Amino acid sequence: MSVCVETFVLTCRSGSVPQVVAALEAPLVGRAGFLGCWTTELGILNQVVVMIEKLPDDIVWPGSDHGVQGIVQQEWTLHAGTSPQPGLHGGAYEWRLYDILDGCEAQVVGLMEASTPARAEISPAYAVMTASQGASRLLHIWPYADLADRAAKRKLAVESGVWPPKNILPLLGTMQSSILTPVAFSPSR
Repeated sequence: MSVCVETFVLTCRSGSVPQVVAALEAPLVGRAGFLGCWTTELGILNQVVVMIEKLPDDIVWPGSDHGVQGIVQQEWTLHAGTSPQPGLHGGAYEWRLYDILDGCEAQVVGLMEASTPARAEISPAYAVMTASQGASRLLHIWPYADLADRAAKRKLAVESGVWPPKNILPLLGTMQSSILTPVAFSPSR
């Protein structure tokens, strides 16, 4: 497996997200491979998420003086024919993160790859990825115009039987879902 993208989740002190976002703009805008920057609207709050193809060595992240309490970096391998690209995708990105049960990653990837094309006819995935290091995890990201659009498309996907992938739920452990909104300078919005 090859690493395709990296995510950086910056956990911020309450009230410091705007300051952290402002501090990220200059080092990220115009960088080759910079895919997006989002803040959490629903889910674990006070987080800023950055996605980039490969982190350049010279990027300096905002620190505690800006309100950052911690940064979690993760490398991901893309699946299901997805390739996150800058562009206008929507104002609400659903990030669904799952722990994959031991020994089940190949099955999960296969089920996702088989089911994502039919699901994409309702709304395309921004990315379907598995963790390239550490715990076995699945992350899939779906952009929507807004929360009403999300609710309508998810309802259609479930009612039509194309989602979730059949037989995938017994292979997954803990599930988390967050709604992220792109910041003004995000190349994916």
